[in-house]
Amino acid sequence: MLATSLLLGLSTAQAQKVTLNFTAHWLSEQRRPTINKIIGLWNQRNPNVQVQYTGVPFDQLITKTLAGVAAGNAPDVVVIDIRTSTQRAARNQNTDMSQYGADKLGGSYFPQLWATGRYNGKQYALPFVTDTRVLFYNKAAFKEAGLDPNKPPRTWDDLWAYAAKLDKKDGDRWTRMGFHPNFGDFGYQGWVNNAGGYLFDKNNENPTMTSAAAVQTLAWFKKWNDKYGANNVAAFKASFGGGTQDEFMSGKVPMVVRNGNYLSTLARNAPDLQFGMVSVPTMDGKTSDTTTWGGGFNIEIPRGSKHPKEAFAFAKFLSTEGAKIWAAEQNDLPAYKAAQTANKNPQFIKLVSYLPLTYLSPAPLYAPSYDTAVNKAVDDVLLRGRDPQTALEEAQAAVTKMVDDNKKAAK
Repeated sequence: MLATSLLLGLSTAQAQKVTLNFTAHWLSEQRRPTINKIIGLWNQRNPNVQVQYTGVPFDQLITKTLAGVAAGNAPDVVVIDIRTSTQRAARNQNTDMSQYGADKLGGSYFPQLWATGRYNGKQYALPFVTDTRVLFYNKAAFKEAGLDPNKPPRTWDDLWAYAAKLDKKDGDRWTRMGFHPNFGDFGYQGWVNNAGGYLFDKNNENPTMTSAAAVQTLAWFKKWNDKYGANNVAAFKASFGGGTQDEFMSGKVPMVVRNGNYLSTLARNAPDLQFGMVSVPTMDGKTSDTTTWGGGFNIEIPRGSKHPKEAFAFAKFLSTEGAKIWAAEQNDLPAYKAAQTANKNPQFIKLVSYLPLTYLSPAPLYAPSYDTAVNKAVDDVLLRGRDPQTALEEAQAAVTKMVDDNKKAAK
């Protein structure tokens, strides 16, 4: 193995021992051994650049990192929310990696993940891991309802027709709701993207919340609520519990869209459950690069790192060789294409096959809290029976004002 001095283009005489401070949110007994293994491998190979790891709780990571940037003592490398890398780049809170050769690496990663670290034509982050949402369906419930468990729904109309057969009532009380787009963790925006629409323009700057796809999707949500009854849906959702009492494992909802990492939950809590996993159904049954969505984590070098060149070398290692180890042991989907073969589990391979269909939407630069207005519109329609067009017009106005105000503040 090459020593760090050679990896970084330094002669042995020039090299000085460097310690890199690395921060991420992995603190659990499940995650910590894998990140320790990756760091240990780096440290073994690179005696002149040693990495020290600090775990920070997920909900504190961004705040502590930015506080460190402001105070001049941020970590050298951080694993951080994939959706907000461009926000930090715009605010000069992370480091342009292009100057260290990052641009040459782009073809090695899934393109939509690579794009999450791109700002003004430069690369400010390397993508590490992501996830994707899929439709889980209960095969036993399908058989019971006379549905072929080998023919899952492909369209929105299929979801409606299948749900009608899967629904169950005990008198006036619903005991099983076949499907509802607001159950699971796909969300309204996920379904808008699934329908081929967006809530912001192509520059992810100005809201487009009254687009045909956005209105049609919210009207579709209302159709489901009207089918079951708004109060019934709210009460039914409130009955979902944790573990085996969630909506799917309890049998209350036999079709639900969830993060693919739900596979681990099913394996742990319901090993005998007969289920299928397929791409999220679309309006017309055709898939695209916005059929589903994912989140995940990028690797950044916070502004002010005293060793940015060495930090980039470690970031590159973590996002490539480290990603192989992480994919094999943690079952998270890697952004690095070559890492996907490190895990031979058929279900993992199936999830990887959905990555080309997975959309990652960066948080809008001038409207980071836009979802408050969007969630209000959805609640107004589902809980208060408002017209979808009117509710989204109000959301559009609120977010437009937010964008305008933040643009003025940025000048």
